[in-house]
Amino acid sequence: MKLKGTLTEDGTRKLWKSFLPTVEKFGKTCQLLFGEDEIHIIQTSLDTDGVHVTARFATSTLFSPDTYRCQSKHCNLIAFQVQVELLLRVLKGAAATNSDVVEVKLTNRTVTNPAGESTARPFLCFTATGPSTTVTQDVPIGRPYSASDVQALVAAKDVGSYCPAYADLVPALAQAQAIVDRLKAVDDTAMLAIGRGGDAHLLVQTTSLALGAQLRDLPVYPQSAYDPTLIDRSKPVGEQLQSALETGAAASVYVQLKQLSRVLHSTLLVEPAQVLVGIAEGGNYVHVLHVFRNPLNEDGYDDTVTLSFKLPVRDS
Repeated sequence: MKLKGTLTEDGTRKLWKSFLPTVEKFGKTCQLLFGEDEIHIIQTSLDTDGVHVTARFATSTLFSPDTYRCQSKHCNLIAFQVQVELLLRVLKGAAATNSDVVEVKLTNRTVTNPAGESTARPFLCFTATGPSTTVTQDVPIGRPYSASDVQALVAAKDVGSYCPAYADLVPALAQAQAIVDRLKAVDDTAMLAIGRGGDAHLLVQTTSLALGAQLRDLPVYPQSAYDPTLIDRSKPVGEQLQSALETGAAASVYVQLKQLSRVLHSTLLVEPAQVLVGIAEGGNYVHVLHVFRNPLNEDGYDDTVTLSFKLPVRDS
C-alpha cells in the first residue's frame, strides 16, 4: 500500500479555507477515500448526526499530478477515518509559515502504548517546506479499511440516483437562510417542498401556529423538468402548493431545520455558483448539490470539484 504526493497551492487553500471547515460543522471525523483519479472526503452516520456529506476532487485539483501515487491491492483505492481538526491544524500551520511545498505520505510509525508495549500505527505524514524552515507533522489516522470496507465506502460516496427535479436556491440564498433560521426558532422540523414550476416552500405547523414561506421563480434543473404553466399565480400560496402536490408538480418531505440550516450556511465558506436542492423519488431523502464556477471560464462550471449533502427525512 502506497500513498504520497505534493499538494498544490490551490488544493491546500481549498482544503483549509473552505472544505475542511465545512465538513467540521457536521462532525469531528471524516473518511478519506483516495483513488487514482479522484479523492473524496466523506461523512456518513458514523461521523455526523445523520447528514451524509461528500466532497469530490479530481486528484489533479489537490495534488501535483507528477507527484501523486495511490497504490493498493484493492483497485488502487485507500480509505481511512481521521479527525478533521488535526488535518485543519496541519494545513493552517503550513499556510501560516508560507510553505512552498507540502508533501503528504501514508506511513507507519512505532509508538509505545500506556502499558509500555511497542506497536505500529498508521499516520498521514505532512512535510511543509518554506523559505527557511521544514516542518514534519504526523496526523494519526484509523487503520486503513479492508477491501470490503473500501467497497462499502465507494458505494456510500454516490447519491445513488439523482432527483427528478432540482431548484437552484442561489438567486434567493440569503432569503432562504433567513427563513430557515426564523423557522428554527418555532420548531425543529419543517415541511420542504420543491416544485417543477420554480418554487420552493418551507412550512412549520404546530398546535398553535402555522408559519411558511415561498421562494419563487427559481431556476429548475434539468431544464426538461421545468414547466412554469404548472403554477396558477392568481391563487393564494397555500392553494398553489396544495395543487402542485396533488398533481405531482411538486414533492414534499419533512426535514430537520438545524441540518438544513447548516447546509445552507456552508455556502459562506465554499461559495458555490449553484445550490441545487431536490427531493428523491419516493421522498427518501433531500439532496443538496453545490456546483462551482470554472475558475478558467466564468461561463462554465467546474467538473473537478463538487460538494453534496443527503439530508434524512422525518415523519410529519
